[in-house]
Amino acid sequence: MKLTPPPAREAHPRPNRQDAPGPWPSRAPVAFGRVRRDGVVIGSVLLGAAALVAVHVLLLHTYWDYSEGVYALTAHQMLHGGDLYGQIVGAQPPGVFLAGAALLAIHSSVEWLRFGVGCLQLAAGLIAARIVFRVTGNRVATVLTPAAMLLTPWAVHEHGALTPELVALPVMMGAALLSADPRRSVWAGVLCGVLVLIKLPLAIPAVVLVLLSADVRRAAPAAALTLAGGLAVTWLAGGAGFWRDVIVAQLHSGSRSLGELTGFWAQAGWNVLGLLVAAAVAVRRRADARDRRLLTISIALGIANLVTFLSNFKLGTGLNITVPVEASLVPLAAIGTTFAFRAVVGTTFAFRAPAGRRRRRTRWAATACAVGAVFTLAQSISLIASPHNPIPFLRAFSAPAWEITLTADQFGQAVRAARACPPGEAYGGAPLIALAAGRLLPAGQPDEFLPSHSVTLASVNAQIAAVRNVCPG
Repeated sequence: MKLTPPPAREAHPRPNRQDAPGPWPSRAPVAFGRVRRDGVVIGSVLLGAAALVAVHVLLLHTYWDYSEGVYALTAHQMLHGGDLYGQIVGAQPPGVFLAGAALLAIHSSVEWLRFGVGCLQLAAGLIAARIVFRVTGNRVATVLTPAAMLLTPWAVHEHGALTPELVALPVMMGAALLSADPRRSVWAGVLCGVLVLIKLPLAIPAVVLVLLSADVRRAAPAAALTLAGGLAVTWLAGGAGFWRDVIVAQLHSGSRSLGELTGFWAQAGWNVLGLLVAAAVAVRRRADARDRRLLTISIALGIANLVTFLSNFKLGTGLNITVPVEASLVPLAAIGTTFAFRAVVGTTFAFRAPAGRRRRRTRWAATACAVGAVFTLAQSISLIASPHNPIPFLRAFSAPAWEITLTADQFGQAVRAARACPPGEAYGGAPLIALAAGRLLPAGQPDEFLPSHSVTLASVNAQIAAVRNVCPG
């Protein structure tokens, strides 16, 4: 008896999840995912913008940092034909001055300039939020990150100040994000080159980001070409004065003693303590990361900024250099806090409960992250609530320092007094007041600190001293 095989079944491709029949439209999962992602982006922008506006309004017309006025007035004079690195002393590479000139070209008011720089802080926060989302996938942590970037202690203290540290924030965070993607390594290298053109000591985090890039062979040449091209253009425009001001004069401006540095470092350590605790949890639980390469780059960036901070022992360098340290720790703190609370939930609802010791460690980590966040926020609030004696911003057992320079009323009175000076007479007060009042400082020099502290600029200092008719500030 001959057996006939059963008829062959018609071959059909196995349906995937989107093509499979069911009650939901095939595009629904993709659309729903897109809605959730869009909601995270919108929430991050709105909450970050709310923090920006709140800090800006609360600190409106106050005056904190002398350096802010130096860079702002220099940028203003550049915009009106001033010769940077020639007649005008410039203590930094051109990046910060160009950023200030671009903002002042839109509107010349101090508060507009501060708002524009505040938007750079917000942009850095949004990039940090992207890092947090890629590492953790947590929407709540992602939405909170941009606001956290604006609400750390030194970010509030230096809010909107035109300084290299704040201008560099979105460049630095953008380079960190792009470094983890081999397809964008060239752009990461370009941003690293730009970072050095904003402030030379930022070469430390720039080199670290290049070396840890997903494609070093593409990132390194891009960084080198960007830096070389920027320096060449600056040299052609500013001549030997660029080398004189940015390199030689800075090296001869003096340095702090070890005793002075101890208090300097202790204050900054106190201010970033809460962020460091949460960041340590991110390092401890780095195996939980969805994108380990990006987390590794973020950890290295935080360490590089700490090293950069410790290397700045030169006179004239203020604690505003803590801002990049905070900025690199914010995403790590958000990641560490997310990992800690996720672990608490996991140990609480685990099918087989872990050992009691492990449960205690997990809860202690989450508690430490929460306390660190509250402590950090309390420091920032104290700057606004009690600007002349900001506790707990001011570290324990130290005398009042780094307080507000002028309140809004005092700043307004100083600007009105400067405007009342005789026409054509130089103003002898702070450069930010001179900018707000439309005045020039003696010899047209916004930066009087560097000429007075560096023998390299003795001739410039003599020009400043030779001006006799100076309206008192």
